[in-house]
Amino acid sequence: MNRISPLIVLAVSAMLSACAPQAFVIITEMRGPSQSGLNLGGKSIALAYLYGEDPRDTLFNNAIASGFAGRLEEDYFGGRQQIELFMLQRDKKGNYASKDTLVNLILDTGRDVVFLFDVPEFGVPTVSTPERVTGTVSAPDSAYRSVAKLPFTTKVYVYDSMNKDDKVLGYAGSNNLAPVVFSDGRVDVETLAGKAWTMAGMVPEAEKAGSKAAASFLPTWKEDSFFVIYYDRAEQAWNRAAEFAYRYRWKEAMDEWMTLLQNRNKDKRACAAYNIGLACFMLGQPELALEWLDRSDRDTPVSLSRDLREKIKNYTGKQ
Repeated sequence: MNRISPLIVLAVSAMLSACAPQAFVIITEMRGPSQSGLNLGGKSIALAYLYGEDPRDTLFNNAIASGFAGRLEEDYFGGRQQIELFMLQRDKKGNYASKDTLVNLILDTGRDVVFLFDVPEFGVPTVSTPERVTGTVSAPDSAYRSVAKLPFTTKVYVYDSMNKDDKVLGYAGSNNLAPVVFSDGRVDVETLAGKAWTMAGMVPEAEKAGSKAAASFLPTWKEDSFFVIYYDRAEQAWNRAAEFAYRYRWKEAMDEWMTLLQNRNKDKRACAAYNIGLACFMLGQPELALEWLDRSDRDTPVSLSRDLREKIKNYTGKQ
């Protein structure tokens, strides 16, 4: 949601160091940290999973990791495939929750954040009584259906190299996969359970579980306000840029502010650089935004700059 307070222009001469600058408030919804406490916005992500001697481990972890990565990509990368998956052979003596392990993964993958799925623990499966399938069936051995219940516990370790806490976070969860298996109605429970562990039976359910698990790492949203500075009786570029910003056309607004950077008045240059920093942040470029705020401060510190700088750091989790 994007909206601006009714175009009530706030006189901020006490807040700004320039001659007669003014500002208006933009109110918008901003993406914040996830329920897990991690803020993944604007960061590159890698996902690794362990595999062991049991082929079910590999099948399950690949599926749950794929579902997990896909859900994160939907929210953080607009559905583009940006999260690469890596496999690690499990060493029984390895400590996969250790900081050293995760830091090495950061270095190997070159990503800002890394998730590592441990080998799952499986419980005793159960299978419901076979029920005849209604309608036409493709073969006699598919005339009955049963729902299996495959209990599992999974652990995932996360390390964010940009998090000021500089520690590994661990999460664990238990649930049941519920694949449907087909038979001729005379197959014993053990055989039916064996069918549930196959790729066709387990993989779709594990992918769903991974997608569901990713919900704790999706962004939260909250309303926040930001100041846009302009000069009412100065170069027309100020008014044009303010109008673009009012309509959330940040690229066009930034182009106008760029033309004001050669102004002889250092206070105006500082305000233009501040606005460009705000535009960069709104366009999803927080690092560039901070660089422009640094440039603004070098001309003349704008009091609004400190508040914007803190907001950028809080939203991105970068200190």
